[in-house]
Amino acid sequence: MSETRASLPRPNLAAPDAVIRVDLDDRAYLFPAGRQVTQLQFMAYKPHMIRVEAVYAFNESRANPELFALPIEDARDLSRKLVDTVYRAQSSQIVSRETSLSVTVVANGYVLEFGARENPSVLMLSTGCIWRVCNGLTRAVDMISPIAAH
Repeated sequence: MSETRASLPRPNLAAPDAVIRVDLDDRAYLFPAGRQVTQLQFMAYKPHMIRVEAVYAFNESRANPELFALPIEDARDLSRKLVDTVYRAQSSQIVSRETSLSVTVVANGYVLEFGARENPSVLMLSTGCIWRVCNGLTRAVDMISPIAAH
């Protein structure tokens, strides 16, 4: 008896050490997929990585929920720059050997652009949920790589 491809486990996906779920509002969208995003999940893998997944309001095409994965150093940098971007209302960019991600401030919220330069993904977040996203990301970073107190 042979197994169907749909029943096989996905390779290299161990269970995360922690999952931080962040509820978004009705003004969060992912393009070019054209989907409304209802929740972001920050999956923490000790000691080295955070994976970000989306929960879609609708997903008839069964698209992969993974948005991007970051090594811990880049995740820490992103959390710092994201909070700084929101406080200062100034756009920023993170570029490393493994990551290229930009955060742009727009009139009604924030735009996160990530992925390949020729076909980037764009996540649009409203001003109503951006602080929850900042909190979720910083919590995930702290869970897998806490910085000792003074």
